Amino acid sequence: MTTNKEGAHADAERFAQVSALIGRYPDLSDEEVALLKSWFMREASAYDVAMLASKEEIRTGYTSFRKDHVDRLGGKDILIAVAVLVAVLGCLALIALAAS
Repeated sequence: MTTNKEGAHADAERFAQVSALIGRYPDLSDEEVALLKSWFMREASAYDVAMLASKEEIRTGYTSFRKDHVDRLGGKDILIAVAVLVAVLGCLALIALAAS
């Protein structure tokens, strides 16, 4: 097994960059907010997020960013929930019709 020291260094730099941005939230540019969203959705592991959440000095920015951008339900999420609800109700209606 080999260790990629450059990758680990890049990950540490990226984590430091994200931590600094979260610490400045909400005083960020649109590009910086997009970078944070991308990190949370595509790059961060559960461990990365837990490590970020445990940093007391950026707690306010972290909580606000999560509330504003990560934990919100988007249009796609609502559409999926409605589709599942319609499918469940349709199945229940079919069962009720078959039973009568």
